Amino acid sequence: MKIAIIGGGPAGLYAAILLKKQRPSADIAVYERNRPDDTFGFGVVFSDATLDNFEKYDLPSYQRITQEFAYWDDIAVHFRGTVHRVGGNGFCGCSRRTLLMILQERARELGVTLQFEVDIDNEALFAGADLILLSDGINSRFREKHVEHFQPEVDLRANKFAWMGSTKPLDAFTFIFQETEWGPFIAHAYQYEAGHSTWIFETDPATFERAGLTGLDERQSADRMKEIFGWFLGDHPLLINRSMWRNFPMIRNKRWVKDNMVLLGDAKSTAHFSIGSGTKLAMEDAIALADAMARAPSIAAALELYENGRREEVEKIQHAADVSLVWFEHVDRFWDFDPVQFAFGVMTRSKAITYDNLTLRAPDFVAEVDKAFARQVHAKGFDVDVDKPVAPMFQPLKLREMTVVNRAVLSPMCMYSAEEGIPGDFHLVHYGSRAIGGAGLLFTEMTCVSRDARITPGCAGLWNDAQEAAWTRI
Repeated sequence: MKIAIIGGGPAGLYAAILLKKQRPSADIAVYERNRPDDTFGFGVVFSDATLDNFEKYDLPSYQRITQEFAYWDDIAVHFRGTVHRVGGNGFCGCSRRTLLMILQERARELGVTLQFEVDIDNEALFAGADLILLSDGINSRFREKHVEHFQPEVDLRANKFAWMGSTKPLDAFTFIFQETEWGPFIAHAYQYEAGHSTWIFETDPATFERAGLTGLDERQSADRMKEIFGWFLGDHPLLINRSMWRNFPMIRNKRWVKDNMVLLGDAKSTAHFSIGSGTKLAMEDAIALADAMARAPSIAAALELYENGRREEVEKIQHAADVSLVWFEHVDRFWDFDPVQFAFGVMTRSKAITYDNLTLRAPDFVAEVDKAFARQVHAKGFDVDVDKPVAPMFQPLKLREMTVVNRAVLSPMCMYSAEEGIPGDFHLVHYGSRAIGGAGLLFTEMTCVSRDARITPGCAGLWNDAQEAAWTRI
């Protein structure tokens, strides 16, 4: 078998390693346009679960990666003069350059051919290949060349971000939410090796403009960020490496496979940096493809199995990334929150970590959140226990003249089965069964409050005595 891999990033190199292990006699070559030690950005992040996957699929590269990484368990949220540290997370950082060197060395050990400074723009060069992997990155020329087939969707997000580095040591994944005279700036920072940390700065377009960042070069931008975050960085500089401000592209493709060609990594899909899964996605693409190649009777069947089997997991991660990035885009909505409540929002922003899950990871932190929320409810005149409070979901809420006993809300299906606008026994059972569950607020179906507005057959009404009596019964 002959396999050509276009793009020597983590996806392409790891695919080469796994496929060569699986098929030692295969002719596998990786073609990369840059030099071996060229890399852009600073560090990459892996979770404990991702590392477990690497250990299972290629122990030698896993062992080398884990010898180089910086490990941390905490997430630290800096907001309005406070710091909240939340444990139980389990992440490691690794230099992107080091990761590429490890994967290149491992690929060579196995007999993979690596060719650098080779700019491939035509798959016809590999007419004799049985399989072509398109792992040529976020700006994939092959995805664009076959745009009508792959049908990519690129959602260019509003916020501006720039990727920088520093010598500042960090012992936690660090979020810093900084108020400035121009508006809010956010730093996402983590250590990836001794003496080096990644710093991603983010802000909304209006703040970016007001801060005078438009038109600045990399060094000038870094100097401005140092002014804003200097209180935390101290004497440590900000480092640059292709550190231009840009907008994040969320990329999805309707198709991943064309003939014997298949998209991997950022060419196929991206996930916002706020959940740190870009390199994880790329390398797990390689794992999924290798698994499919091992199980399927032909290359065509393997590519179909890869796309069908991998898509759901990728879309789940992308959904979590979408929810996370929207939280950061609208961070001003939460700026007046109590700091501990704000930190809770940071931790649960993607919905991948729930209240119950966070309680298992960091029970003391969640207890502090509960007490802070109970104090807010108590300050509004409710007689609640602020020392041993119930979870925020079960705290009461005042809506104009109505007190809602908790914050659970249910909306039943639309039934449109009322006769003469009168809700009947079905409505009683349907609404009653949901009310028994204890929700504080229950929405009805659409209900017409005047005879003139009643345009939908079967719609319940509330404009005469019979209808009022039926609703009162329910």
